[in-house]
Amino acid sequence: MEWWKPWELLRPFFSQAGYELYNAVFGGEMSRPRTGDPPALDSFGLHGDRTCFSSFFPPVYPNVFAARDRQNRDVVIKLISKGEEGQSEKDILLFLNSEPLRSEPANATVRVIEWLDFQDYCFAVFPFCDGCDELPFLGASECLDFIEQVLEVSTAKLTSIAQDVSHENILVNHRGSLPPIAFFPPDGPPRAISPLSEWRSTFPVRYLFIDFGRSVRFDRNIPLSECTAQPSPEGRLHRAPETLGPKPYNPFAADVYQAARLFYAWFPDLADGNPDLLKLLQDMSCHDPSRRISVALALARLRILRPNILNDRCERTLHSFPSIPEDSHTLPSTYLSMGTSL
Repeated sequence: MEWWKPWELLRPFFSQAGYELYNAVFGGEMSRPRTGDPPALDSFGLHGDRTCFSSFFPPVYPNVFAARDRQNRDVVIKLISKGEEGQSEKDILLFLNSEPLRSEPANATVRVIEWLDFQDYCFAVFPFCDGCDELPFLGASECLDFIEQVLEVSTAKLTSIAQDVSHENILVNHRGSLPPIAFFPPDGPPRAISPLSEWRSTFPVRYLFIDFGRSVRFDRNIPLSECTAQPSPEGRLHRAPETLGPKPYNPFAADVYQAARLFYAWFPDLADGNPDLLKLLQDMSCHDPSRRISVALALARLRILRPNILNDRCERTLHSFPSIPEDSHTLPSTYLSMGTSL
């Protein structure tokens, strides 16, 4: 069955709830709003020019679909659970969207607008945000801001949740037109625009986490160093090595590893050109999780070295997750004593 057909069966249900599902077009290669009108200018406080914006939604996952609400705002509807299946993600979202945590500024997650129940299916409605990787990062300051914000999320009061760090799980507080990256001459193939126009510098960028299907929540009273998760055959390409083994592992240490691999995959030139930054990523990605520094120490060290990194221009899109070069010297004992106390 085509991926959008189950959603079509539920179109009357969502319409009654105030959400008009997009239409699948081009054989399901994407979906578009039923009308050609741009989304509302006031859309959940998101930045972006929507005056002449044409919305579309690619089929990222079959359990996610786009829609318009009664105020003509773009939203995304996700199937969270069916019966007991998916209950863990539902519990995490309920926790993140309960007060006072929902209003906590450090809660850098996409808020749930509404919960919708159909039989034993539970759906969550979210604002439609652009992805963090819509355009390449243009300079060292944009790269470092991304790194710092991702680390900040993990050191905030949300530390009871191991978050499965990956760029697919990170959006940005923007919805609207993007600067073009290519132009299309009538007599030839597309040509890349260089240099690219500024985007992240045109609004106060905030990176937001989504998708807690692989996340684990722990009681806040349990020390992070004592939290364990069971290995799973499923996982990211840049997952920590201990997640593949037969023994329980610390998911917070695994998050540190995944974050380092993500940062190096996106910003290898920046890391290779700045020894202190490369050393930081090496210390975050030690093969032995007991020697891996904590996310709190990683953030502290980043903030110390960041002012000394020149804002050189760089343009890169993530295509793979290369291994981080191994450190050539022993980890200092001061880092060991500070970093292993997760």
